[in-house]
Amino acid sequence: MRIAAAQFAPTADPESNLARIEALAAEAAAADVSILVLPEEAMAHTGDVAGSLAPVAERSWARFRDGLAAVSARHRIALIASGLEPSGGRRPFNTMLAVDLDGRIAGSYRKLHLYDAFAYQESARVQPGDALPPVVELAGRAVGLLNCYDLRFPELSRALVDGGAEVLAVSAAWMRGRRKEDHWSTLLRARAIENTIWVVASGSACEECVAGSAIVDPMGVVVADAGEAPLAWCSAEVARERTAEVRRALPALANRRIAASYAVTRSLFVKAAVNGGRSRDETPHVPLAPEEIAAEAAAAVHDGAAVVHAHARTPDGAQTIDPEHIAALVRAVRERDPGIVVGTTTGLWTCEGHDDRMAKIAAWPREWLPDFASVAFCEDGAAEAAQAIVDRGMTLESAVWSMADVPALLASPTLHDNVRVLIEPLDEDPVRAVADCREMAEALRAGGVTAPLLYHGLEGSTWAVVRAAIEDGAEVRVGIEDVTVDERGELASNRMQIAEALRIHDELRAVRE
Repeated sequence: MRIAAAQFAPTADPESNLARIEALAAEAAAADVSILVLPEEAMAHTGDVAGSLAPVAERSWARFRDGLAAVSARHRIALIASGLEPSGGRRPFNTMLAVDLDGRIAGSYRKLHLYDAFAYQESARVQPGDALPPVVELAGRAVGLLNCYDLRFPELSRALVDGGAEVLAVSAAWMRGRRKEDHWSTLLRARAIENTIWVVASGSACEECVAGSAIVDPMGVVVADAGEAPLAWCSAEVARERTAEVRRALPALANRRIAASYAVTRSLFVKAAVNGGRSRDETPHVPLAPEEIAAEAAAAVHDGAAVVHAHARTPDGAQTIDPEHIAALVRAVRERDPGIVVGTTTGLWTCEGHDDRMAKIAAWPREWLPDFASVAFCEDGAAEAAQAIVDRGMTLESAVWSMADVPALLASPTLHDNVRVLIEPLDEDPVRAVADCREMAEALRAGGVTAPLLYHGLEGSTWAVVRAAIEDGAEVRVGIEDVTVDERGELASNRMQIAEALRIHDELRAVRE
């Protein structure tokens, strides 16, 4: 059977993209191709769509789905392509469609692994799927579906192979960048080699993507390659005999001694802010001494937090960024569990002004540097402090508290060094705080911020902001620094707040389903 991978540069116009798909399908069908794999965002190039993607999905998904089916039936060619499927919320799904020769929808797959990497956050505009990709039958061949970033998760390819896939079909919009082109070609070959399976990969030819559509045989040999052409396709005879030949010589699948099962896990990123400036008078659960903070950090990570934010405290309970106290905090956490990612504040309230802050950051012991540090762009000298964090080799988080802070952040030299940008509305009214979060998020995205956004509220706005963050695909922060109670108003420890955030996430996901 001949299978092809095509590449073109989708626009924001689904109708023109469908026309281009039909032209490619007609050419491939005339060359006796049975299955044609098309790139990610074949329906609409999201980089050319301003604001929410939901209106595009609601307006064009049905037409795109039905258009693919009609093209398949007209040209007797199976098609695989991705588009924006309505989710009923603010963020649509990035969904692959598999259409058989007769125009029948053989299956679909909502992208599981959203591209939240290399300072980009796909989840800000797209809703992740909650199910493993299917193995679909196209033109009599069992095909497993993978969408772009999925390629970096080998267990997903193995799940498809265990599910009976004979071919892995990859639709991608693989971003350009240092090493990324090499990653694309290496990962395609790796997935083929480790699974002794055919891989057929289509790459978008948009300006920011590498294109590079290719077909790799079960031994890892690239047997067809479309290169960097803006409009092209490549094809190969994808023979079962070649798979059997390779598996006789390299029976890696048969030699396995590990039985694996696969399940989709939660996708919520939670940062635990375990103490801030809270006192024991406010809550008995607040950790103050380094050993207490370390124990709380370990418990938070065990319960589902990805990272921990903590403020070093003096013996009398005051917040500080003095080198000795920062070192004591970090040392205690690392000795408890060196795998915990721990960060701290650089707030001016912890020192005697900006010059003192800069001196203290410069004096933090290299052996006990935090993994990351936060800089609030409402403060004097924020850009210089952010640069100091980067120069010392720590990961940077920048924060905005109001719309007034956004211009300073957008103008900062370290803007694209941020691992995430924190949105911290000061208003304790839940409705106004959520509105402020969304206004700041829109301004940051419009200003070119691609890093993940994290929302967190304060006191009475905390849980409404958590809900908004989950709805908007943002990261969340919970913990005693922000609030001392759960959503019902009952006193809650850090661990209880993490459980509450995960409960809300599951509740909202169940509503969507």
